Amino acid sequence: MRKAWLLLAFSLLVGLGMNLAHPVTPAHLNTIGIDKAMFGVMFASMNLGQFIFAPFWGNLGDQKNRTWVAFIGLVGYAISQFLFGYVTNVYLVILVRFMAGVFACAILSNGLAHISVNKNFENNKAKLISLFVAFNVMGATIGYYIGGFVGDFFVGQEYVLMYTQGFYNLILAGLTITFLKMDEEIKIVKKRQSAIAQLAQIKKLSKELFLLIIIIALISISQTNFSKYLDMYIKDLHYKPSVNGTLVFVTGIVTLIMSFLVVPHLNKRYKETNTILVVVILQAIFTALTFSLNQDLFLVWGYTFFMVYIAGKAIYEPTIASHLSKYTDVSPGVLMGSRQSAISLGAIIGPLVAGIIYDDIGVYLFLILSGILALSAVLLFIYKERVNI
Repeated sequence: MRKAWLLLAFSLLVGLGMNLAHPVTPAHLNTIGIDKAMFGVMFASMNLGQFIFAPFWGNLGDQKNRTWVAFIGLVGYAISQFLFGYVTNVYLVILVRFMAGVFACAILSNGLAHISVNKNFENNKAKLISLFVAFNVMGATIGYYIGGFVGDFFVGQEYVLMYTQGFYNLILAGLTITFLKMDEEIKIVKKRQSAIAQLAQIKKLSKELFLLIIIIALISISQTNFSKYLDMYIKDLHYKPSVNGTLVFVTGIVTLIMSFLVVPHLNKRYKETNTILVVVILQAIFTALTFSLNQDLFLVWGYTFFMVYIAGKAIYEPTIASHLSKYTDVSPGVLMGSRQSAISLGAIIGPLVAGIIYDDIGVYLFLILSGILALSAVLLFIYKERVNI
């Protein structure tokens, strides 16, 4: 029991430490003179680092000590944040964000893997994994909330938050190596496939599954850009970082409520494809309302219509994973590898394109993202009609 609580505390503290500076990141980039057209490149570079190196860290954790892998990840991420606060050259900033992605993906993935293979957690593995993810979400929302309010006092000096985040993660690294022992009696010796090898697996899927993977990639493009560019949009509306932090904090609360109280009942009562279709339709409608109505009242729409989108996202993610698990004729490695590749590619391509057009079209970017969700809903309807699971 003590080990489980340590893992949950670790997940919460990691979530907090990785989000302290996020509310002020757009302001920081503006302060150091980075053109908005490059923002998407920076977001994409971090996702690219995760896409390439996640299999490496997973393989290393399988074969070596997971605690040390998490420790290295935390130290590397801390150093990347120090550098992010220090460098001002646009190309160095892109390199530093790539470095952040490289190390960030080493941390939580090994915590989850440890829960999955630890025999002591066999009886409550599913519950513990769910709590691990939930605690990370809560930590992230707390980090956003704190970072937003602290950021109000460092306008034009946002690098202070980057340095603070770096020091925090160094301290957390020390606590992790001291108190969190992710030791395993039997180590996995089979190597995980590279990101490119996972992507190549998509060609093994049926037409229906291939269509679903395309849909997942499209939805990933929308979800990634709603997350990344909402920070920037709030800043462009001249709100303080604390406003951003508070809004994200509320989204975390909504996510937790939906995850614990709503999702389990939906999955028991309704067919997963129907749930996913309805959720994506609602997301398309309510995000369109959020960004098409009078933007002088954005916070009103943010705390009402946009929360419907957030609730839908909390339902979509576990439901799509559960639906994919029904494909018993496809190996889990191929299936989940293809899914992760689709999500990662969406998270890379989406910000790259958005970074080019956001500065010119502003709020219309979000309406385009709503349109992508609507297109995804149409494709989901076609998919639903073709499958019986």
